[in-house]
Amino acid sequence: MGHLYDEYCPGLTDEIRGIADCLGLSFPKVLFCATISPFIQGCTHAVALPTITENHHLLVVRNYDMGLADTDLRLCTTQIANRYHHLGFSDMCIGRLDGLNQYGLSVTTSIAWDPIPDDWQVTRGLHYAIAVRAALEQCRDIDEAVDLWRHMPIGSNGIFLAADRFGNAACVEIAGCERAIKRIGSDTDDQFLVGTNHYTLVDFSGFTEHIPSSHSVRRRNILTSWLDENRGQINCDGIKSFLDRDWNTGVSSYSPEFRAGTLWSMVLDVTAGKVEIRFGPPPHNKWHSFTLEGTIGINEYMAEFPCE
Repeated sequence: MGHLYDEYCPGLTDEIRGIADCLGLSFPKVLFCATISPFIQGCTHAVALPTITENHHLLVVRNYDMGLADTDLRLCTTQIANRYHHLGFSDMCIGRLDGLNQYGLSVTTSIAWDPIPDDWQVTRGLHYAIAVRAALEQCRDIDEAVDLWRHMPIGSNGIFLAADRFGNAACVEIAGCERAIKRIGSDTDDQFLVGTNHYTLVDFSGFTEHIPSSHSVRRRNILTSWLDENRGQINCDGIKSFLDRDWNTGVSSYSPEFRAGTLWSMVLDVTAGKVEIRFGPPPHNKWHSFTLEGTIGINEYMAEFPCE
């Protein structure tokens, strides 16, 4: 696996060796931990192009759902020599779940719950969080990101949404060795993209019956309807209000019983290079603003989670 890191995410092997040395663990053990996929996520994300937003900025919606104990809960500003600087949440310490880089490329992800045919399975491939980080550190626009993912062996099934400051976006669905890609821009009929936890582009004909999760379909339909209804009036405050809705009318939720649900929500203004983040689920947690030019250091942000 190390040779794949060296090829597609140069420098990451050295970072893993540093972690191993710091923790007093063997390199193979830390490398193995960096290949383990997390438990099921229920994420929702979308891209709205400048043609349908109020101030003609490209805006990205992100709602991240998972078990409270199953992710890093760590927002990172990463500045490495000879790599593009980026801001995003980490996974397994070295990977990234989402982010925005210095050239205005944003990437968000969701895991696909749909089973895929055995013939498509990838036995050796990079974790999706490594694929996200590789794009944020090496790509300036969606063309470069799509080209990277098209050739990269990826061992996790999921949906990537990428957008750039030039007003373009792409949905890349990874189903084992299969790739399905949809691009949008100012000259396309569709002016927004939505991703949840089921495939909408991958062609399953001739292999298996494709029955997506009703939970995933519901969230996709709710966000799609909201984007349609607010076309031309979509702005950051409106998106935040949508993400502040509870499960009855929105996509955010939290279950005290399972200690799982919305761990954070984001609005990425790709045009302005600004990210708004609410740590924790609604309604008691507030939003914070971040940029890549912000002060570097260690800070703690408190989030309130329902206990009953």
